[in-house]
Amino acid sequence: MMNVLLVRPKSLNIIANVDVINLEPLDLEYLYTVALEEKVPCEIFDALFDHRKLENVLSAFRPDIVVIGGYITQEALMLDYAGRVKKYNPSVQVIVGGVHAQVNYERFFIDAIDVIIHSCSLEPFRRLLRLGIPFQGQESKLAEIDGICFKKENHWIVNRRLPINPDDLPIPDRSHFNRHKHLYRYLRYSPCAIVKTAFSCPYQCSFCYCRKINDGKYAARKIELVVAEIEGLECENVHIVDDTFLLDRERVKRFIALLKEKNIRKNYVFYSRADFIVENSDLIRELRDIGTEGIIVGLEAINDQALNSYKKQSSEDVNEKCVRILQECNIDCLALFIIDIAAVKEDFARLHHWIKRMKLKYASVSIFTPIPGTALFDEYKDRLITAQMQHWDFLHLVLEPTNMSRKAFYLEYYKLFLRLTILGKRSGVYDFVDMEYIRKTAKRFFANLMQAVSRQ
Repeated sequence: MMNVLLVRPKSLNIIANVDVINLEPLDLEYLYTVALEEKVPCEIFDALFDHRKLENVLSAFRPDIVVIGGYITQEALMLDYAGRVKKYNPSVQVIVGGVHAQVNYERFFIDAIDVIIHSCSLEPFRRLLRLGIPFQGQESKLAEIDGICFKKENHWIVNRRLPINPDDLPIPDRSHFNRHKHLYRYLRYSPCAIVKTAFSCPYQCSFCYCRKINDGKYAARKIELVVAEIEGLECENVHIVDDTFLLDRERVKRFIALLKEKNIRKNYVFYSRADFIVENSDLIRELRDIGTEGIIVGLEAINDQALNSYKKQSSEDVNEKCVRILQECNIDCLALFIIDIAAVKEDFARLHHWIKRMKLKYASVSIFTPIPGTALFDEYKDRLITAQMQHWDFLHLVLEPTNMSRKAFYLEYYKLFLRLTILGKRSGVYDFVDMEYIRKTAKRFFANLMQAVSRQ
């Protein structure tokens, strides 16, 4: 009998440290479900909240396999954890996965890692459990498992990709979430469960990493399966984390109909494009009637030139209409924006003025960041000013600003951050957090950035 430990590293992002967005480890819960089905003892170690040392967890559970997942900003921690596992016991098999490893698997070609899963599918993990340990000496069988990379004679072998069929996904075992649900939230929605109903995205926004997932093939679960999962959730708040949940009008109509038919009443938050909201305002009203409270919208920019440069296939007029429709329906518009590296001081002020004029309660502004694995990254890779992946949190400059110094750019960004925080506070949307703590944390974060820039 072998034991499996599933690990999510802590986050180095300022947002995680102010207790505003902390999502349940759904990827690990899916793997946990597979392990249960295969009758393999398994535990989840979520270092986001569990502050034990990794070595203490290893000593207590004595795993034979450790699976480490994470996002791009956790890359350094994932590599560090892998090394620490091998230092603790070289015979423990280390598997790495998650959305960052799926697209950028070559960044994990190190001796401390035995297998990399580069597929959204759960099948590679299931087959690895059935294969048994150690993986070394079973290279011929590893070569038959699609969706993985493995080492053979100190060389990495990359097996062919394995697209996912979302209908094959089990309803995840949420015993971990149910024990710790008070820890997981999305803004004011707490506790909050997350649900995944589709993979990748059919749109071609140049900055977007999500469309690269699942080898760029958009795939959606049958809405009946989605509703069945939601019905069984022991939580009133549900965050659907698809890059774009509002995509297929008929699928959305079926979603609404099934929730009404089964009399399922919960509070929903999900992502949508602005143009879908404008073109389907009747559906937005129906979504409000079944419990939709917030829609996250990537507005990205406030002028057509910038939107066109991002291949957003939208417009400033559409963005304004989108915000108005959501306000008329009494649905929170959780607006996402990008500030470009070509910005000048006035651009920060104009964005603040637009957000204030539109009476947006929630507005988040990211610094333009080309993500490894996208065409945009290939375009800008020779202009990068840092190689530290923890800086890919959309709060750091990874490219040199073209019209301002780094220090001036960060100063304007920090001022915008504070202004938007104050707008949100006045609207009553941040009553659940300690605003003084946020101010102190943000001040310290940006002060450290200024010092780092001054030393360069």
